[in-house]
Amino acid sequence: MKYTLILSAAALSLLLPAAAYSQQEQEKDRPQQEERQKAEPENHQQTERTQQEEKKQQEEKQKQEQGAAKQEEHQEKAQQERAVNDRRQQTETEKKQAERQHDSKAEHGRIPEDRFRSSFGREHSFRVERRDDRRFQYGGYWFAYSAWPVGWAYTDAVYVDEIDGQYYLINLAHPGVRVLLVIG
Repeated sequence: MKYTLILSAAALSLLLPAAAYSQQEQEKDRPQQEERQKAEPENHQQTERTQQEEKKQQEEKQKQEQGAAKQEEHQEKAQQERAVNDRRQQTETEKKQAERQHDSKAEHGRIPEDRFRSSFGREHSFRVERRDDRRFQYGGYWFAYSAWPVGWAYTDAVYVDEIDGQYYLINLAHPGVRVLLVIG
């Protein structure tokens, strides 16, 4: 029994310092653990801040991309508008040139044959609007006449015809009377 007691006392004496050492180690680690525990919320907060910053950056990037897309869309619209305006202006310029050419041909007193067939002749009748200057406009040309014949009404259907190189106004109701016309 003595031996058991001695052995027990020896075992205890060996265990106690180990337990004390273990407790000392735990107490040493305690400040480190406390620091870690304190640092964990800070790390968590830092992680949250980082995530929030990343989210803000992504939102800003999306806004920038949307802004760039809107700007690009605006530029495309502006280009399309410029193209439409350019086409419109070109069309107007072409019309003006055609009118000048048309007027220059009219100054020479002639209507081009294809134009004459498409707008003048017996099948293209019209009514003359009464004016004091003895002129009327038809088919893009101004015509002057010397006098309005007696018996003709301004509401009568008339047409312009070419006879022997001259242009005449002919009344469908009075085909035997012709009025000489001068272009211009």
